Amino acid sequence: MIQLADISLNFGPQILFDHISLSIAPSKHLGLVGQNGSGKSTLLKMIAGMQEPSEGSVVIPRSWNVAYLPQEIAYNRSPKPLLKEALSVFEHIFNIEERMRSIEHQLSLKADAELLHEYDHLQERFHRLNGYQAEAKTKEVLSGLGFREKDLGRPVAEFSGGWQMRIALAKLLLDEPDCLLLDEPTNHLDLETLVWLENLLSRFRGMLIMVSHDRYFLDKLVRGIIEVENGRLTLYPGNYTDYEVRKEERLEHEFAMMRNQERKILHVQQFIERFRYKASKARQVQSRIRQLSKITLHEPEVLKRHIRFRFAPAERSGDPVAAAKGLAFSYPGTPVFSNTDFEIRRGEKAALVGPNGVGKSTLMKLITGELKPSGGTLKTGYNLKIAYFAQQHLEQLDLSKTVLEEIWSASPELPRNEIRALLGRFLFSGEDVDKAVSVLSGGEKSRLVLMKLLLSKANFLILDEPTNHLDMQSKEILAEALDEFEGSVLIVSHDRFFLDMLVGKVIYFRNGAAREFLGNYSEFEERILAEVQDDSPQRSAENLNERKTQKRREAEERQARYRALKDIREESDKLDKKIRGLDKRRQELDALFISPEFRGLSIREMHERGQEHEKISRELKQLEDRWLELQEKIESL
Repeated sequence: MIQLADISLNFGPQILFDHISLSIAPSKHLGLVGQNGSGKSTLLKMIAGMQEPSEGSVVIPRSWNVAYLPQEIAYNRSPKPLLKEALSVFEHIFNIEERMRSIEHQLSLKADAELLHEYDHLQERFHRLNGYQAEAKTKEVLSGLGFREKDLGRPVAEFSGGWQMRIALAKLLLDEPDCLLLDEPTNHLDLETLVWLENLLSRFRGMLIMVSHDRYFLDKLVRGIIEVENGRLTLYPGNYTDYEVRKEERLEHEFAMMRNQERKILHVQQFIERFRYKASKARQVQSRIRQLSKITLHEPEVLKRHIRFRFAPAERSGDPVAAAKGLAFSYPGTPVFSNTDFEIRRGEKAALVGPNGVGKSTLMKLITGELKPSGGTLKTGYNLKIAYFAQQHLEQLDLSKTVLEEIWSASPELPRNEIRALLGRFLFSGEDVDKAVSVLSGGEKSRLVLMKLLLSKANFLILDEPTNHLDMQSKEILAEALDEFEGSVLIVSHDRFFLDMLVGKVIYFRNGAAREFLGNYSEFEERILAEVQDDSPQRSAENLNERKTQKRREAEERQARYRALKDIREESDKLDKKIRGLDKRRQELDALFISPEFRGLSIREMHERGQEHEKISRELKQLEDRWLELQEKIESL
């Protein structure tokens, strides 16, 4: 059991925790949630022994092995090959094996009862620690985290920051600690690796405490939620969904208590006012005054601020905004993908998914024009203005500026009060706007970059892991903003709940090419990922044929739906073009009717122009009615 006993922690005048206590049972799997800056990471560091509290104590069993994975790790510059670095966690086992080999050599030269007894003891311990399985287990974990066979011999120093985080996570998992502390472990994982990690952690028998803003991940793994709010800890039973329900119930109960207190205070105040100057009631009035002084109004704290954000109107782009046919790309001597077909329509929100290394970032760079295709075609719509949120987005910030100055520099035409109001909608209020960008947390910096992107008046947003470091509330704000965005969006994200809220199409990589799937992420996961699993050789022939028939039927339905949508969209595009042409001519006639030039026309010419205007107006109404009818069909398919 781990106990936080009357813990307080302050950094100068800032009080982060104020006399908090909590007991955590062994083998408990818990999620740690709260807004950015509430102290979640600091709490993990205290449990890990890396941060001393100002008051109180953290009590952990002396024999326990506590492992901690921070949000960011120091770059490992070790020249060791990956496999050898990962195997270093088993050094104590290899020391036993080395001693066993030494004893074997000595026994081959001369029998010794004492050495034989030591050998038996070491062999038993070696078996108990699964020494013979160490290398196989290490390779299994590294493979699950996305490393390939050819990576095992690469020096650790060659791997990028995201892969360095996976190496650190692999070593922690292999060490099988009694208590595992994870701070945002999913930030650098693709969706396939995330599912693998979920399955592994669900079998972990020790204590697990993790900070995560992935609600699906929490729902699957945890059986309790520790909420960090205003320097206090509250433990809720159940997963994240249960926590939301119980949290709402608690807030409703607190509001009911507050209303009861307000009614009671009003009743007492009315009694005092009515009888204040009656001598016969003086004793009762004084009693009520003392009663009133003892009442402390309980004001519930509401976590969610319902924030609405509307994008600045952007110019209309061509449709489709991006269309690939047989698209291929290769770096010198290294093919990335080929034979790729997809289409992103104007106003469409699509997800781009696939394991790390298959070419998602490359494809985004092709769309932005940063790279050129090696084969096939990639056409982008006219009048396209792209805003790109890259994983290295923090480089877009000027750390020497304040929050207010950074946003104002992106939109100098906006009045200062509007900038402040917008910052408030993104949870920067009061003195927060005068903070230096350099002192902001990772989540706060991400929110700042996203604000700059939303102010850019782009009509096509390309977002590479936009939810990394964002808490639940910030994700909801971003999701609402993107949902109201009238332009097109392409998102790479491992956050399944976030994708489900937004996308209606998934572009996915499989067998060296990208394809598209119409539907949200849950539908994609259910159908397409199930197809991948169906390739297992263990399936019986009967079930395999049944699934193939089902897949063929679903594929035919999707193709029929796609053909129907394609025909409707083609008609809609033609109508749109014709409507814009007629509308332009009607505007020209409207301008003519109020100009001096019109008075110079003959009666017959005036009549002709009037008839033309009436004809265009009638035709426009018919075309617009048909266009609206087609839009309803598109939405229903």
